[in-house]
Amino acid sequence: MCGRFVLINSSDLRIRFRALVQDGPDPSRGFDPVLPDDPRLVSRYNVAPTQQVVTVTIHDGRNRLEWMRWGMVPYWAKAGDLPGNTINARADRLAQSGIWKRPLARSRCLIPADGYYEWTGAKTSRRPLLFRRRDRGLFAFAGLFDYWTDPDGKVVRSCAIVTTPPNRLVERVHDRMPAILSDEAEALWLDRQTEDVERLSALLMPYPDELMESFPVSPLVNKPDNDSPELVVPAGQQML
Repeated sequence: MCGRFVLINSSDLRIRFRALVQDGPDPSRGFDPVLPDDPRLVSRYNVAPTQQVVTVTIHDGRNRLEWMRWGMVPYWAKAGDLPGNTINARADRLAQSGIWKRPLARSRCLIPADGYYEWTGAKTSRRPLLFRRRDRGLFAFAGLFDYWTDPDGKVVRSCAIVTTPPNRLVERVHDRMPAILSDEAEALWLDRQTEDVERLSALLMPYPDELMESFPVSPLVNKPDNDSPELVVPAGQQML
């Protein structure tokens, strides 16, 4: 699964994902673009559920960066009875699920990151580990999103991270991992003309373990309010 992640190299997003610079929001569809010099676009070391996250979507054939709530609210949800546990979506259940089937066909996105956390150990002494690419480069989780209208008429765009079985590195601590797409798979995942479930499912494979690394980090990660560079420093190397 993925319950916290890191997005440090935020200044590289437009180049990395070849994203169009937007002029302004589109309130009618809840579209909240990442604008030039957006003050919200800062390095994040502890992104948590229900927070606004940067996503990559496609519009008129061009990639664009936009903000969405992490924790998908399906369009059919009723206020006061929202489904729980929608920050992650299992890859093997997407095509059959009432929550995920429609977004899989119609509204896929990328969720940029350069690391994510997982926990290990007994419940009373669980320690966080940071997983990232060995080259420390930006990557993208496979994401799904949907539109929901709240009782006041406001359109909320929200997303979820797809998960797969773990690779050999991750399986030591968890039986799921986020679906990290290869650079080549990102364009196909975003392509709105692609609705072939088998073709899309083939993209959702465990990321090669030889391209990743992991190490223990500070338990400060346990509290979402903590968000500083210290969180991604290997345990034992933090400055006193």
